Amino acid sequence: MPPPVDTKYAKRVTIVPLADPTLPLLTEAARSDAVVSAMNEAFDACGRLRFHEGLRRGWEEARAEAAVREATALAICSGVRTHVDDIRIITMHDARGEDNPLDPGEEVALGIWRSQWNLVQGFAPLNTRFPQPRAPRPLPALAAGIHRDVTSAAVASGHLSLETVARPSEHMAWVMGIWRSSLPALVRAACVCAHFRFREVFTPSSAAVGAALARSVLVTEGVDPSAVAVVSAYDAEDPARAQTALGGWVAGDVAGLARWMTHYAHAVRYGAEVGEDVALHVQARTLGNSSSAS
Repeated sequence: MPPPVDTKYAKRVTIVPLADPTLPLLTEAARSDAVVSAMNEAFDACGRLRFHEGLRRGWEEARAEAAVREATALAICSGVRTHVDDIRIITMHDARGEDNPLDPGEEVALGIWRSQWNLVQGFAPLNTRFPQPRAPRPLPALAAGIHRDVTSAAVASGHLSLETVARPSEHMAWVMGIWRSSLPALVRAACVCAHFRFREVFTPSSAAVGAALARSVLVTEGVDPSAVAVVSAYDAEDPARAQTALGGWVAGDVAGLARWMTHYAHAVRYGAEVGEDVALHVQARTLGNSSSAS
């Protein structure tokens, strides 16, 4: 027989689940000098992108290319070995309705692209004579729709059961509170992105859903009205750097939360710079000639 368990010792070593950060902690972190400075840099970069000459008439083309690049970056962050040219080929076959067999990694990439493409269709158009504001979708419906898109290729192939799709875990409740909070839009986007990476809000591909929701916040609340910034490119270029920054979020203290917010603001700034590259290629009619993976 095994020896009896020392219940007193067992209680002493029980691991308490890490708590999600509270609104007061997030508010204090968002006011730190590093976060404020990084946010201002992101706002300036997104402002330059918004009024790029290439978006005057080519904003639809630019948004389409940004969706491909964002999907590529998210697929790389998800562990898929891919390249922007691979995603272009997959999406062209998909748009034509061609039934080509895909490996599991390609299914992930295609699903992520579908989620990004459908998200973009819900954004208000740019440079129209008469503004066409779009009514925001409720968060539960938006999140569920994104997860259906992300998992659509895996479900169609039979690699994933439909019963697991669009069913959020209990960790969705925290997101609802942040979504409705008075935190700045960029900070809320950073919080949503981190939470979906740290917690399995949806299974699988929680991080991809969170990135799409964060992008929705950035676009609909005016941080990136162009919807051309490729925010995930920053983390795709250096996943180790992203994991280090996410460690600050997991730590849950003011300094750690500020570190993650600063990192995310840098990602937005860098994503806007990638967006300027997209706009420049649109202006020059050279889309597809760039070999950038993001």
